Amino acid sequence: MMYKIIIVDDEKNIRDRLAHFFPWSEAGFEVVGIAENGVEALELIKLERPHAVLTDVLMPEMTGLELAKEIQKSYSDIKVVILSAYDDFKYAQEAIRFGVKGYLLKPLMKNDFFNVFTKLAEELREDEEAKAVDRVEELMLLDLIKGENLSQYADQWNQHTQSFRVAIFSFDRLFKEVSTFSIRQKITELAADFCNRYQVSFLFYGNSLIVLSTDSKLVSKKDLMPKIHLFIDSLRANLGDLFNNQENFVVGVGNPCTTYHEICQSYNEAVYAYSYKYFNEYETVIFYEDLAVDGDNGKQTQIQNLMLDHVNNIEHKLMESMKTGEITVVTQLVNQFFHPYRKACGLPIAEIRSSCSELIIILLFRLKEKGLSLSSIDQQHVLGRIYEIDSLKELKRWLTQMLETISFDLINKDKKDVNTYVLMAKEYVKENYQERITLEDISNRLFLHQAYFSAIFKKETGQNFIDYVNHVRVDKAVQLLRNTDYKIKVISDMVGFQSHSYFNKVFKNETGVTPVVFRRQ
Repeated sequence: MMYKIIIVDDEKNIRDRLAHFFPWSEAGFEVVGIAENGVEALELIKLERPHAVLTDVLMPEMTGLELAKEIQKSYSDIKVVILSAYDDFKYAQEAIRFGVKGYLLKPLMKNDFFNVFTKLAEELREDEEAKAVDRVEELMLLDLIKGENLSQYADQWNQHTQSFRVAIFSFDRLFKEVSTFSIRQKITELAADFCNRYQVSFLFYGNSLIVLSTDSKLVSKKDLMPKIHLFIDSLRANLGDLFNNQENFVVGVGNPCTTYHEICQSYNEAVYAYSYKYFNEYETVIFYEDLAVDGDNGKQTQIQNLMLDHVNNIEHKLMESMKTGEITVVTQLVNQFFHPYRKACGLPIAEIRSSCSELIIILLFRLKEKGLSLSSIDQQHVLGRIYEIDSLKELKRWLTQMLETISFDLINKDKKDVNTYVLMAKEYVKENYQERITLEDISNRLFLHQAYFSAIFKKETGQNFIDYVNHVRVDKAVQLLRNTDYKIKVISDMVGFQSHSYFNKVFKNETGVTPVVFRRQ
């Protein structure tokens, strides 16, 4: 097998020489792309997903060491080799810190080339062999949790195994917020170390880590809980703030079973247990055995009968807000709407989402009947959001914000001179410019279709929304450059830019000079 490699150097003649002069196939590699800087290389990596990257150190836009750092962060399985004209210990030391596999000097000699890349190819082969072994175990565990192909595993469980139990670590919310690949890799490494220590099997399935515990005696909650907390502590110690927020993950644990045929049942119970997080935002580890799972169909009918009363009450309050000119305080109304659901935790989550959708549909229909159609609100987008939200707490917060926005829109429906959505967006940017802000984020927050919001913002301000965000950030950066001694890269991070090179580009477009020149003036 040939391993894919990308070559990165800002000098075209060196790129061409590296790509065509050296016998890559003899070392086990195929050159699948060349790039003239680190930024271009990252785009190429997304497309080609190479096994290795050979990069120069000193390049514009992004240095080789900065590229190595980004690769280590987002593509930790890719091997990086540095090529430099400088035999500088400082560069070599930095390269080691970013996991670089080799440090070669220009001009590159064939002996040095073979020494580094034949060893690299061997390391890649060893990695694949280890993955193949892990893959066999993963396929077995996948069959067991699905209850499929069970007969072929009969000989793999000895007679002393008396108990099985499945735990699921769900990272759905975490993976919505961060780059999934590098975090998934790190979690997998920590899970492998933990599972080797306790002789349990694990599998990443979707956005969840599935752990199968086996023992010669019953796998009790008392025995399992300390191990789960040890693994959670390991995640927090190695991944910091991502796991200090208990809303970023939840653990569901199924009941113990006595035969491997019943593992799929324990798995389904674990899935049910972690879905219970929807109702209880305070629990991180939820055992199926602790849940009251017998639903009461009578509660469902009672809740449906109450819904129309809530719709009428909310509509009345919103109409009152038009007369008083004050945004209705709807928190209490929303709490009343959801109160029956808190008492009926066993009610399917789908029923809760359905009731919330019906509330929105009926409310908008009633307002439309009175000639108060809110054309700026994208109903399909709003209804879709209901099914994306993964906790009752978040759904309550969202519905409160939604109803307050409707109230705000009703109050200002006759004000043609000022677009309230634009004012709200500007205010949000000024308060949150340090955070990641996209057109999609702000459209979701205002319950508007992306294209509609983009159009009204451009019409009101004469500029694109992202240009406005960058303008605010540059203004803040100017203040920091004038009044503090922070390094420019630190200031770039402080005002919300994800890339230092992009900050330099935007700053120069806004002010006419780079941040370095501006500070010297």
